[in-house]
Amino acid sequence: MIDKLFYFCPTSKKMYLKRKSGNIFLLFLLMTVLFSSCSINKYIAKNEHLINNYSLRFVHPDPHVEAGDLRSFIQPKPNKKILLLNVKVWAYYKNLYHPSKINNWLNKNIGEPPVLYYEGDAKKSARKMQRYLADVGFIHSNVTFKTAFKKKRANVAFVVDLPKPYRLDTIRYDIPDTLIRRFIFKNLNQSLIKKGAIYNAYTLDDERDRITESLRNSGYYYFNRNYIQFVVDSNLNNHKIDLVLHIFDMSGPLGNNTQPHIRYFIKKVYVIPNDNPLIESYDTLQHLIRFPNDTASYRYFFVRSSHPMFLPSTFDQTIKIKPGKPYSVHDVQQTYRRLFNFSILSTANILFDTAGAGGDRLQHVHFMNSHIEMQTAKLNRFSIEAVGTNSSGDLGVRGNLVYMNKNLFKRAEILRLTLLGGFEAQRISGITDSTGQASNSALFNTFETGFDASLYFPRFVSPLKLNRFNLRFNPQTNINIGFNYQLRPYYSRNIFNIGVGYSWAKGKFIKHLFTPVNINYVNVNPTIAFEKILQSETNQRLKEQYSSHMIFGLKYSFIYNNQNANRIGHFNYLRINMESSGNLLYGFDALLHAAKNAVGYYRFLGVKYAQYMRFDFDYRHYYYFSENGDILAFRAIIGSGIPYLNAAEMPYEKGFYAGGANGMRGWRFRTLGPGGYQGTSNYERVGDIQLEGNIEYRFAIYKYLKNALFMDIGNIWTYNESTSFPNGSFRFNRFYKQLALDAGWGLRLDFSYFIFRFDLAVPLVNPAYNQGSRLRINFLQLKDIVGNFGIGYPF
Repeated sequence: MIDKLFYFCPTSKKMYLKRKSGNIFLLFLLMTVLFSSCSINKYIAKNEHLINNYSLRFVHPDPHVEAGDLRSFIQPKPNKKILLLNVKVWAYYKNLYHPSKINNWLNKNIGEPPVLYYEGDAKKSARKMQRYLADVGFIHSNVTFKTAFKKKRANVAFVVDLPKPYRLDTIRYDIPDTLIRRFIFKNLNQSLIKKGAIYNAYTLDDERDRITESLRNSGYYYFNRNYIQFVVDSNLNNHKIDLVLHIFDMSGPLGNNTQPHIRYFIKKVYVIPNDNPLIESYDTLQHLIRFPNDTASYRYFFVRSSHPMFLPSTFDQTIKIKPGKPYSVHDVQQTYRRLFNFSILSTANILFDTAGAGGDRLQHVHFMNSHIEMQTAKLNRFSIEAVGTNSSGDLGVRGNLVYMNKNLFKRAEILRLTLLGGFEAQRISGITDSTGQASNSALFNTFETGFDASLYFPRFVSPLKLNRFNLRFNPQTNINIGFNYQLRPYYSRNIFNIGVGYSWAKGKFIKHLFTPVNINYVNVNPTIAFEKILQSETNQRLKEQYSSHMIFGLKYSFIYNNQNANRIGHFNYLRINMESSGNLLYGFDALLHAAKNAVGYYRFLGVKYAQYMRFDFDYRHYYYFSENGDILAFRAIIGSGIPYLNAAEMPYEKGFYAGGANGMRGWRFRTLGPGGYQGTSNYERVGDIQLEGNIEYRFAIYKYLKNALFMDIGNIWTYNESTSFPNGSFRFNRFYKQLALDAGWGLRLDFSYFIFRFDLAVPLVNPAYNQGSRLRINFLQLKDIVGNFGIGYPF
């Protein structure tokens, strides 16, 4: 939280550019494009053409075939452009014909050979598209192309003529193994192939994977997709296909015998939490684990050394492999996934022994033993962290001393203790103290120290016994306690916080965060001179920032993220946060008829507590154009906070703000809004409502060097009219007229683990001007460019 009372915004006289300056800029840009194009043309041979663009057109469009599916078969891809310019090809030719150190460096870092047009490549791309269309049911499709040549450029237009698709007419099953046949027909409703559907070879391949996974989850340890084969018989007259699914026995498609596949059951599970070949003495402890929706208890054998690091109950909600049940690859994956959540473990291996466990050959049932072997990491860790800080231009330095224990109570709990301290050079307004002397003017005029303690449990910890919830959702518990002392030029402040939170996942994409205990106590001690300023201040929210207050409530967050870490593709991200404070305390005070203070508010521990509801919605969509990192990213933010009963204003730290490196980048941090406020207030601007939208096109230049073009639109508003920020309240008949708009360019150094970002933006629509003057395109000056530095992407 940035806690400065006075924030100085740079202002200057309004100097307007003439309209013709914008035309001059556009003319300069056009000349640059033409020059770049011409400078490349002179290097291209007379009979050569640079591929400029590909296009696709359907004669008879069909919703089952998308242009994007066919574009992936077009090769070679045109040269990548930077701001519509063939800079990469220019760098290549420049070094080829005019070698020098700088040209060689340009070619090595951004240059690429020209991608020239050859008729054979176009024919090959057309044939690939035809083969793909045949695989998705549009057999005998016709793909042709036409090429237009102009100024050493080639534009290739593919024309796709789709015939009537082939559909599945009959589906038959040839499965000699009667037990496997029973499994297949039992789950037939889950089949991906349906009668009447358009034939799709890729769907057949997915069905092979589905059947394989289903059988491997039913005990067939050695079964693989090669035992499954589809035979297709097409009827040319009526565009129908007869399909036969074969599942061969263990001898395979070329075998002569009829040996059924062996189904394996788990006999014993040995858990070895600290597998160390140097330890000679081990003992075995039997431990029972119960599972949700299962009345049985399952026996496990824990192999331990004389000084075990773990209690057996550590793994109650982690191990999913059940003795007596069929082998299941899903249970193995679930066990791996949960074991890897333990920081104390360095490695984990799940092994299966199919020999010597016994079985019944007549029934074709075999047993297998499982060994879950783990090795531990270091128990304790100390670290020292030193970082430089930049809080809205105020520079500082901070250091942390961190201690971590990864297995505090022998159940993989993590204790983290942090001692912190730091100094900051904060800008001050020149307030004098009671003696008439200026406030502290030392270089580092602020000081901060404190501690933070967090305790993580890889399970649900509460007075209620929720074993079924633990086993089903694998929740985690976090307990945080912290204290922070801050010494500022005008005041000192003590901050104490307590938080108890839970997190759990539902499926692959959904995560829940619930914090039933969220306490934040702030005690402020202003100087005498500062106290006088606060008494004369009319901005109530700002006054409360420098007054003792308390937040006592709860929080909940819903997160949806369908990004596939193993495959690059489009994905969505959604986060919904809801928070409340003061309701429980207010209920008790009202019930007990507690006394209010002089201005009519209840207090707790001698401090007024905040009462509010807060909501914010953050949705993002990422559209991938290529594997090279070309991404179009969208974000929409809606936020609202409502104070009531024991509070007239939202706590300052819970308000919404606009501007800065991660939001409206055409304005500096907390300098936009609220609403149509036109003043030059020194106060940081905070509101009760936020609306914001962002769009950003990210494209790679060379390896870790990336560019971005972006636009941001949005603003903040207050619920009620404020004397400090007139015209800043939210009204349905005018809020859309008060939306700010900016655009800009960004440079990113993407090193995967660390991303350094520098953005330059200009305000295009500024609601701080009168309605007829808010469009600022024709009045922009160099001083209007706002630079922002950040770590990581803005969204």
